[in-house]
Amino acid sequence: MDFGLFSNGERTNKLAADTYDEDLYEVMLADRLGFKEAWISEHVGRSTGGRADTLPVADMFIIKAAALTKQIKMGPGVRPIAIYHPVQVAIDSAMVDQLTRGRYMFGFGVGGPGADGMVQRGLGPNDSKLRRERMHEAIDLITQCWTAKEPFDFEGAFFQGHGINPLPKPYQKPRMPVGVANSKTAGTAELAGRHGFLPLFSQYDEPHHMRELRESYIQSAKEAGREPRLSDIRACRFCWVSDTTNKAKEELRPSITSSIERHKRFFPHHFARCLPPSGDVMDITWDHLVDSGHYFVGSPERVTDLIKNHYEESGGFGTLLLVCGKDYGTRQQRARSMRLFMQEVAPRLRELDPDREGELEAVF
Repeated sequence: MDFGLFSNGERTNKLAADTYDEDLYEVMLADRLGFKEAWISEHVGRSTGGRADTLPVADMFIIKAAALTKQIKMGPGVRPIAIYHPVQVAIDSAMVDQLTRGRYMFGFGVGGPGADGMVQRGLGPNDSKLRRERMHEAIDLITQCWTAKEPFDFEGAFFQGHGINPLPKPYQKPRMPVGVANSKTAGTAELAGRHGFLPLFSQYDEPHHMRELRESYIQSAKEAGREPRLSDIRACRFCWVSDTTNKAKEELRPSITSSIERHKRFFPHHFARCLPPSGDVMDITWDHLVDSGHYFVGSPERVTDLIKNHYEESGGFGTLLLVCGKDYGTRQQRARSMRLFMQEVAPRLRELDPDREGELEAVF
């Protein structure tokens, strides 16, 4: 198993530059500690929550971060490609891949349910079906832009062009690794399987749901003549490592409680699979989220056990992405948690390999 970050911005700075500096600090620390990759979320339109410090263009952040790090790979996690022109997206991402000399991954998705980028750009209503259709067509055009050896024509329902010849081509051949946000529909898992994309699973996906989507991913890959690799799957989880569970709870309680209350009001579906005995999402507390194991919080031993259970119940994954980009605890406490994870937790998990001979057949 490998380890990375999912920087899902949720800070409260009045100045965006201050938030970007905090995000950069975490990515630079991850690079020094040996994390393999970092996916940088994009928040556009209403999905920003009206925050002045939102990060809407991950590629710009990645270019600066690449100059300040040595080995960590980075990618947008994810770019809502339905609201952009695919040819420009292909050019932008290929240039970032060149500038980073292959330390770039491309990530795409539909965009959050509150996104209003379609309306703002005059592209139609904020309809999830329309955005999904545009996304599927856009990724077909983008991948063709990266790999075509000659100028080509494209006639789609949403995008058309003649003599398309975007340059430069990606540094990595035939293209950079591509991840796709995969947390709701089997259709996206099937898309990942057909094209050899990396499935990116949300921190709110529970094991049984991930297992169902993996079955779609594997079946689609086999039908397309591809060999499915469970090690390509990325799973996100909020992890916080301290000396004891009680200490971890108290380190985070002052800063995380308001975030939980906000998510209960505006994103109740995030907690649909971890309801308390009352069945009412409004009764969820910080202690419940920790005690139930929804958040992987506690001593190194407890966090290790929670990750192993998640791995086994979900069928396995190749990279665990630690959720960051949030002002939970202090900077010093966040850094200590990351160090403890890599020193005390990661060594106990590295031998987990979902593609080990016979394991795929045993799981499915």
